[in-house]
Amino acid sequence: MNITPTRTLAVSSVATALAPLAASAAAGAFDDVIGTVSSGLNTIIIFLFLVATVIFLFGVVRYISAAGDEEKTKEARQMIIWGIIFLAVMVAVWGFVNIVLDFIFGSETPFVIPGAGNVPSQP
Repeated sequence: MNITPTRTLAVSSVATALAPLAASAAAGAFDDVIGTVSSGLNTIIIFLFLVATVIFLFGVVRYISAAGDEEKTKEARQMIIWGIIFLAVMVAVWGFVNIVLDFIFGSETPFVIPGAGNVPSQP
């Protein structure tokens, strides 16, 4: 195996980033670690849903502004399709992970939509 400085830097960076998590897990704070990781992943999920929605909407805008040009219409259609596929995969993976977690931990709680607590509701 060829060890390069880049690979060494990458491994040491990951180890340095995960060291506090390992230390707190060793101290008996496993629930805190899981909560921190879950919170971080929920933030990433929200960001990825946002990116997929922007890709889809940008494709729609490009499709409308193509004005009959076949090449631009084709590119915009591909962007719309990829945005829909990305959204569908995100929803499917999110649902699958929640089903597996409910099966493993038996928590029988309703699905929690990441970031839904920040949405204002009507009285």
